[in-house]
Amino acid sequence: MDLLMLSGDDLRAALPMAEAVEVSKAAFAAQAEGRCVSPLRLGLPVEPARGMTLVMPAHLPGTGLATKIVSAFPDNTSKGVPTVTGLVVVLDEDTGQPMAVLDGAFLTAWRTGAAGGASVDLLAREDAVTGAVLGSGVQAGTQLLALCAVRRLERVRVWSRNPDHAAAFTERWAPEVDTKLEVAERVEEAVGDADIVLAATSASEPLFDAALLAEGAHLGSAGSHQPHMMEVDPALAACARVFVDDREAILAEAGELIAAIERGHTTADDWTLLGDVARGVATGREVPTDRTWFKSVGLAVQDVTAAAAAITSARQAGLGQVVRF
Repeated sequence: MDLLMLSGDDLRAALPMAEAVEVSKAAFAAQAEGRCVSPLRLGLPVEPARGMTLVMPAHLPGTGLATKIVSAFPDNTSKGVPTVTGLVVVLDEDTGQPMAVLDGAFLTAWRTGAAGGASVDLLAREDAVTGAVLGSGVQAGTQLLALCAVRRLERVRVWSRNPDHAAAFTERWAPEVDTKLEVAERVEEAVGDADIVLAATSASEPLFDAALLAEGAHLGSAGSHQPHMMEVDPALAACARVFVDDREAILAEAGELIAAIERGHTTADDWTLLGDVARGVATGREVPTDRTWFKSVGLAVQDVTAAAAAITSARQAGLGQVVRF
């Protein structure tokens, strides 16, 4: 049995961000259509390390069969070890035999950024000039790349709770985008007049008041994925059109929207699936003044579709290493 091994560098070469955004749209469309067989992810708390290991299997017939095991251990920072690590094991649809192993941490960050980019492409105004990225980690970086892949902006302001991290982030990513990056000292400075805001943080409390988001702005939030986490003010659901990746997953894991329901700001019936917008059966932005909010918690179908596209491209380009078992 031959097993293709793809590193993060291999995956990036095989699936450029602009292509990853289109793959993400297809993934959300498949989820909305009910074509993907995928249970809610299994979360295993790991104490006393304060870690979480997630298991995410999915089968999209005709596209792929895979399972991702990914761990998030926030205290790894102090140990000099990555906080997010994992593997994606891709299986043959016909036999169930393993056929590839991919860097799960990279694929997670890449497809999460691509999802933010898909939301921008489908929901944000075409005439947007100012963007904001909240966060300074790897996933904030992929959000930035995806944002710049789908919109030509004059500037993107970067904010982090640690200003030094924001400065290091701009230095790291500036060579990879054509947009001017600016460090914002306060979150209000970053968000206040932004046309597009993408957040990817581990915040457990809202980063800013809902009223701060400008009329006509688009917000994509991907950081919180547990009921106790709230990256965004739940009150935003009362004054923005809400788009989600999957209602069941959001109701189980998205702290902001769970709280928004409890406080009477919204109901699940008010939300629109981004996949329905992608496949043309639902309306995205209706008028320029709409505030739009895309909340995602991450779906296994994103991993399957991204993995399948990357494997096809990698084989054509001769990327990766083949290990014989």
